[in-house]
Amino acid sequence: MAKITYVTLGERPHIGHVTWLRAIRVLGHEVRLVNLRRAIIFPNIHDGMLITEGVRPTMYGALYGTFFRCWTAVANSPSILKPLINTLYQLPDMVIAVSRMISMLVRNATFILYPVPPELEVLLKFKLVDKEPWICFAGPFIPIKGIHLIPDIALRLKNEGIKASFILIGDTAESPLGRLITRRAKSLRVDDYIKIMGPMPRIELFKLMRRCSVYLQPSFFDAFSVSVIEAMALGVVPVVTKYVGASEIIKLVDESLIKEPEPDGIAEKLKALLTEPRALRELSEQSRLIIKHMFSFDFILNRINELMKLCM
Repeated sequence: MAKITYVTLGERPHIGHVTWLRAIRVLGHEVRLVNLRRAIIFPNIHDGMLITEGVRPTMYGALYGTFFRCWTAVANSPSILKPLINTLYQLPDMVIAVSRMISMLVRNATFILYPVPPELEVLLKFKLVDKEPWICFAGPFIPIKGIHLIPDIALRLKNEGIKASFILIGDTAESPLGRLITRRAKSLRVDDYIKIMGPMPRIELFKLMRRCSVYLQPSFFDAFSVSVIEAMALGVVPVVTKYVGASEIIKLVDESLIKEPEPDGIAEKLKALLTEPRALRELSEQSRLIIKHMFSFDFILNRINELMKLCM
């Protein structure tokens, strides 16, 4: 049995990493969580494994990593694109990269470990339902997510005579990007195509998302995107840009679902999906099968076991 100290910045680990910790405990290892907002130093440093999640915890790891047998840092944000941060990630013994895209950016030994929605086993038990002509997005309203492109995408669908609704979940219409999207939608006369729902409890999010035909992630950079995996588990067909880490999973469903971050190509793909119900249904079923296979708890257990052997 190994002792693992897992360091986070917030009150709890990233939602996509909770299943990792569950797997570590199932394998018989001891996990101790350290929240940097509550602990200035690491109490009871032991000769075990240190995992630092994100940039600021990894900075602390630079101070304490030598006290552990193995130090591995999780790279899971766009900050890895910054030269100084990339240099920081050269210090650990190993980096947990949340996608192959991140692995290619890190100048250190990496181990690819995909984030997993903690409710995944429940989502896979939901029955597939008839879909509405809805295109959903769930996540923070920040420019790098590319959602400011949505009014222009909606305009192209409208010009093609395609009736659809873009359902945006995660922030309000009063947020800075929410206001920008609303103004742009009104100026293009597609405000009836876009509904900003605001934040909602996860169970309500899943109930809404399962009725969507498509999940859209038009990001300019996204280390992975747990929301894409949640959508696929619910049988929602993903359309993402090539700068989304989860695109390497979507490629196994259909490579044409991966687009450049520009309105024309995305709108063209959405039109094809919304006007071909049989193809949409097949892609829906295939999306769920891929997630069921690649994100099973047994698969995660094996990956965690491999990581532990490499590090310890």
